[in-house]
Amino acid sequence: MKNQKPSMAARFMVFSGPAIAFLFTCYAIGAGSGTSLLFAVWFWAAAWSFLAALAGALWRGFRRRDWSAFRRYELPDGREERHEWSGKTGRYAYLREFED
Repeated sequence: MKNQKPSMAARFMVFSGPAIAFLFTCYAIGAGSGTSLLFAVWFWAAAWSFLAALAGALWRGFRRRDWSAFRRYELPDGREERHEWSGKTGRYAYLREFED
């Protein structure tokens, strides 16, 4: 089964939480009141986006038997990532390589 793109309605459901939070933030800053609620509004917007995306993936899985959203990524086996991580991090990475 070919992995189809999500519909516009599905995208709207996922992005409606942050859009409403953005509008509330603009209103709160413009009006000068309600800024104490900004953390809660953005927290619930992020939670809404996560739950809407999860619900959409589960809906596609149960309804269309398309579980590609959960099979798309592979966990690393841990061999080559360790070397790449140690070589890319830190200002003095060359010292670690010199010690080896």
